[in-house]
Amino acid sequence: MKLKKLIGLLLVSALVLTGCGSSAEEPQATTEPAETQENTEEETEAPEPAQEENAEAAETSGESQDIMFVSIVTGGVAWGSAQKGFEDALAEVGWTGQYVSPTTPNDTAGVITLLDTAVTNKADGIITVILDTDQATDVLTKAREAEIPVVTCNTYTTEELQDCWIGTDPVNMGVTQAETVLSYLKEEKYSSFDHVTACYIQTTLETETQNLQYKAFCETIQKEYPDATLIQEECNSDAAVASDKLAALLKSYPDLNVVVSQDGYGCPGIANYVESENLSDKLIVVGIDDSEEILNYVTSGALDCTIAQDFYKMAYESVHYIKDIKEGNKPAFANDSGTIVIKEGDVEEHLKILEERGLL
Repeated sequence: MKLKKLIGLLLVSALVLTGCGSSAEEPQATTEPAETQENTEEETEAPEPAQEENAEAAETSGESQDIMFVSIVTGGVAWGSAQKGFEDALAEVGWTGQYVSPTTPNDTAGVITLLDTAVTNKADGIITVILDTDQATDVLTKAREAEIPVVTCNTYTTEELQDCWIGTDPVNMGVTQAETVLSYLKEEKYSSFDHVTACYIQTTLETETQNLQYKAFCETIQKEYPDATLIQEECNSDAAVASDKLAALLKSYPDLNVVVSQDGYGCPGIANYVESENLSDKLIVVGIDDSEEILNYVTSGALDCTIAQDFYKMAYESVHYIKDIKEGNKPAFANDSGTIVIKEGDVEEHLKILEERGLL
């Protein structure tokens, strides 16, 4: 009987690979949080290392399921961590699954194509990232009609199109970013700053959750600096583009004194530019996410701090949400994964967390 089940699982895996494998990049590396207004959320503990087949988990979770994670990027600071959390959770519950993404980062049309393949191949559950709700409406409707549970990470659509989402609460993130900037303006290092001219460099200007974050950031800054100049830019998850955007903004706005990064892939480009141009005393720079590279920039002073989003937790919990849905225990629609502000003194402890998760 066990042999028949194993053969069946291998056949299902082969079918899914045939349908989706050609569209995805090979998985790469990864990352992730230690203090939001001194810690808004505890991090998810990484489970004990699992074997490829976790027989005990399989027995307790019933029939194995094959889950598709359709992401916008493979590897790197944020989504590499998500992939690790996804795979750890699958091993824990005894399920199979694949993490796939378009070959071009943030290719929303490519995401829709991969989602359509997952629905056509009758995946047992879908975890995904939706940057454009209108673009995704048709394929998510098809998933609904096929009764496939859908959970999104760090983005969301509507309750009609998906079961639930988990990620950084956009308003809380924007407020945390602004309050972090305002706290630095009160420190001796930046006591000469009598104004705020801030640039906010996010992934794309179409990313709805990031636009909500930017709005909350602006509103919070303007309560104390009503004449603040606030500039919104995008980098498309490209460090070189982020660096070039910052260089151009400094020419256009010579009084620029605050930089906030809202893209973990662009953040190292910003930090590298600040370091290479010796701007660390002239700019308050708030990073995002927590790769080893980004944490090293916090240690060096190129970044005053970084605000980590727990992408590992987002993906890890998403698997468990699908399990809950299948067992008739529907989770809340919105689930905040929390944020953590990491300053220089927090870096060593945070690196230990990443190491425990197998992310270093």
